Amino acid sequence: MLAAVADAGGWLVLAGLLEGVIHDVDEVLVLDATSLRLAEYLAVRHQGAAGRARAEFALAVRVVAEWFPVRAVAIDAALAAGANDDVDALAALALAESLNVPLVTKNRDLASAKVPVLVC
Repeated sequence: MLAAVADAGGWLVLAGLLEGVIHDVDEVLVLDATSLRLAEYLAVRHQGAAGRARAEFALAVRVVAEWFPVRAVAIDAALAAGANDDVDALAALALAESLNVPLVTKNRDLASAKVPVLVC
């Protein structure tokens, strides 16, 4: 059984809501704050179609096996981020490293010496 942390992009791919390489992950682990980022993305993506945004959010939430609070990695991710870095993705990477599981992401710029980074 492969557990992996997913950032927003990886989560969308694993939920089947965005095109990309679907890695063989049995347990999807997500930071709770990522749900707000995903909700914001879906609201913009389906502007004017609230029902569609809600339906896709529900589909995405269903694939998550476990939620983690962001506060444990928030400050380190924010301090590590440069002006153009994705703080959410860096926080997800920090969680993956702390749990010693892979990270699933659409962000090709992420790398880790500690865990595999599976790009979708």
